[in-house]
Amino acid sequence: MLRKHLAGLIVGVVFIAMLGAAAVVWLTLNGPEPTRPGPNAAAPAGATPSGPAQPASGSPDPSTDRPDADAGTAASASPESGPRRMSRLLYDDGQNTATVTGLEVTAGTLRVQLRYATRSPGGWVLSCPARTADLRSSHLTMTDGRQVFPVDTYCASQRPGTDFTLRPGAVLESWGVFPVVPSGDSHFSLTWYDLGTVEGLKL
Repeated sequence: MLRKHLAGLIVGVVFIAMLGAAAVVWLTLNGPEPTRPGPNAAAPAGATPSGPAQPASGSPDPSTDRPDADAGTAASASPESGPRRMSRLLYDDGQNTATVTGLEVTAGTLRVQLRYATRSPGGWVLSCPARTADLRSSHLTMTDGRQVFPVDTYCASQRPGTDFTLRPGAVLESWGVFPVVPSGDSHFSLTWYDLGTVEGLKL
């Protein structure tokens, strides 16, 4: 009796196993397809989306917002406003001297300061041309060869078209204003009336 019950139990178990296997096969063949991520599905952490990389929000675009190296160079070469003191001899005949004593940058112009001095017992006779002629009597020569004439001078504003004598031991402070500001890394020269030329000036 035990054997018959055991045999019946074994047959039942085998039958149930066969039904389960058949169900699995049927579900495999006829079940729903697996779900795929949609086009808007988030990329896994650490994954890089396809296509060109975009800068993060608030970050500068490296192709458009990089500082201009040339602009930095130009800025560093632009001279600051203010006076530059110096002593460059322009003229010396043994008794009379004319010296460039300073350069001053202001409002897009260059002011050249000069000092006349005399040790002559009879003084130094100086002559100022009329204003129009005076403003064509001196000039700066730039590195590229351009000549820049003054827009104002001591003679043009104070003594146009006159002669006067600088007394022995006296000093005259003269000047010229030129409508140019040379770059800080370039040299230029000053030709002042018929007294001579000073080369290699620099701001």
